[in-house]
Amino acid sequence: MVRSRAAVVAGAAELLLNDGPGAVTIDAVVQRTGVARSTIYRHFPTSTDVLRAAVEAVLPVSVPGESGDDDGERPNPTQLRDALRRRLRATADHLVGGAWTRALPALLELVARDPSLEEHRAQIVARHREPLLDLLRVVRDAGLLPADADLAVVADRLLGPLFYRRLVSGEPLTHELCDHLVDTVLTPGDPR
Repeated sequence: MVRSRAAVVAGAAELLLNDGPGAVTIDAVVQRTGVARSTIYRHFPTSTDVLRAAVEAVLPVSVPGESGDDDGERPNPTQLRDALRRRLRATADHLVGGAWTRALPALLELVARDPSLEEHRAQIVARHREPLLDLLRVVRDAGLLPADADLAVVADRLLGPLFYRRLVSGEPLTHELCDHLVDTVLTPGDPR
């Protein structure tokens, strides 16, 4: 039973990545996996449930980046700027090389099909955004951002251009862009 569920999820994930969210149908999963339709419906009552499982399988738990090493010493501003640059560069690299951006349209389609899944989408986004927010808290506490800075807005200013370039304009995601974005959000006058 566990094996058949895993086969269904793997097959649906392949369909999602290769052919897009519209290709993830019960019939297509049956064809790809050889798992009986009745077995699929035991695990997943609807094709939307199959697509949701495929999206979850494709999306990583988090974006690679800073491990959060903490030796107990307060990092200096240059170290924090560099840590923020590394985090943003890792996100950009992940968007270019990972399955995330191929799965994102499927996630948006899921929410469009079933608005009750908005909370699920919000949880996935939060899971990927929280490490950046954690780092931004440290950056703010070190005085590199105003004390009253809205960290969600700062994160949007950093991540928004990356997603726009990857999903809309097709312009390259470079490390230079990431460094520039970090420099534009940090308090003027700090060490560069």
